[in-house]
Amino acid sequence: MPAKKYNEKPVDKWTTNDFLAYLSDKHLAVYGTEYVPPARNWQAERGLIGGLIGTKGGKSPKPRKYEPATVKAFIDHCFANHRCTPQWPTVNFTWWWTYKTQDWARIVAQEQRRQAVETAQSAQTNEDLSGWF
Repeated sequence: MPAKKYNEKPVDKWTTNDFLAYLSDKHLAVYGTEYVPPARNWQAERGLIGGLIGTKGGKSPKPRKYEPATVKAFIDHCFANHRCTPQWPTVNFTWWWTYKTQDWARIVAQEQRRQAVETAQSAQTNEDLSGWF
């Protein structure tokens, strides 16, 4: 059975390679140009994303710092709000990570609020059901 593409599995199962494929596909669709990391350094881009979502294999696996959904929300926000110019017709995750820190902070805060609401709702639902058992 061939490996699933990023669009065939839930975001929480995405790997670094899935994010790179998503960035490439979305970049081509939005900007009409090939996605290229800074200085064509795919390893640096892979390392940055892997440092956020965590990695399992290799010589030094990295722990997950953020959920893949949070990273995807940041990427989607950047694609929706960044406009390339004739002088700068392309952009990459490293550039966004470096220059869109305020946007990242807002998205992380929104995600934390969303998770807190879900946790509170789940606890309330569990309390409501406790009398039934």
